[in-house]
Amino acid sequence: RFEYFQRTGFNLEQWQRLKAHCEEHGVEFLSSPFSEEAVDLLEQVGVERYKIPSGEVTNLPMLKKIAQLNKPVLLSSGMSDWEELDRAVETLRAHHDHITVLQCTSQYPAPCEQVGLNVMLEMRERYDLPVGLSDHTMSNYAAFAAVTLGAQVIEKHFTFSRKMYGSDAAHALEPAEFAGLVEGVRV
Repeated sequence: RFEYFQRTGFNLEQWQRLKAHCEEHGVEFLSSPFSEEAVDLLEQVGVERYKIPSGEVTNLPMLKKIAQLNKPVLLSSGMSDWEELDRAVETLRAHHDHITVLQCTSQYPAPCEQVGLNVMLEMRERYDLPVGLSDHTMSNYAAFAAVTLGAQVIEKHFTFSRKMYGSDAAHALEPAEFAGLVEGVRV
């Protein structure tokens, strides 16, 4: 596992180059930290928003550190039960309410019948916050339905090819599929 992280990790200069490339193309640079040290690194890079991955919802010290920065947060529900998600939202809300809660089914790929759009609606009601969908299906239909139901954010994994190396590549959208997602959401 350590070898995998060494092969796929970036140093500060590489993160800064990646952010500059995003800015050159009008794309917001965004990254998901998995530790308080990663938050410090992302602050050096100049991230403007944080995406909390579903596996870090219970990392309350990291959430508190991020909340104290008063930057917008995308909070992915994934592997959390209501009690864990409630604590995460409370931790963030103690400092601000710039939070969007994302319904996420942590299954790769996620079957369409397990997307949980009803849960996304319950999140909006429960927290009175904007909601979205972290979509792990292999099509765009769930994302289109989520937008129709009021999702303000859609997260979808992207790859240049499903044959590429990487933990998510086999379950991500390729360029033409992703273009279809963007076009369909804009309609």
